Amino acid sequence: MHYGIGIPSWINAYQEVQRAEAAGFTHAWFYDSQLIYSDVYAAMALAAHHTSTIELGTLVAIPSNRIAPVTASAVASLNKLAPGRIILGIGTGYTGRNTMGLPAYPIARYREYAQQVRGLLNGEDVLYTDDVTGRQRWIRLIHGQHSEFLNLDDFIPIYVAANGPRAMEVVVLGG
Repeated sequence: MHYGIGIPSWINAYQEVQRAEAAGFTHAWFYDSQLIYSDVYAAMALAAHHTSTIELGTLVAIPSNRIAPVTASAVASLNKLAPGRIILGIGTGYTGRNTMGLPAYPIARYREYAQQVRGLLNGEDVLYTDDVTGRQRWIRLIHGQHSEFLNLDDFIPIYVAANGPRAMEVVVLGG
């Protein structure tokens, strides 16, 4: 059986994760809400450094907060610190966007974002569209094959949060 704990992302959260790991928890989930908590990836990096078995995931990363290549690089970097223990949970950002007075991230863009991140984590080239200029370009994680920077060898699952029929259609296949 798996047991998880939700953790507000704060810099000393690693201490709670250490206690959870010692108590037998299998997963620690970090909230990504930028106006409420510390940066989710900074908190996860410290937890990765101070633990050895517990899996660490975002609950949930918000596409509008970080473009797809930034998210892919962040989780691949974390995967370097904690090989095979990183999970990327993504969502439309109800709380994180709501605190800025914004609606949830559009489902059509959510699907594209999930596909781009999955492709980058698989070491593939993906077609990226810049939100500001609309310019499209094929991109990839340039140092994806260099283990001193990132870890793409240990699979990073992507969990897609969905509430409603259109969001339920967003499926990310890994492999």
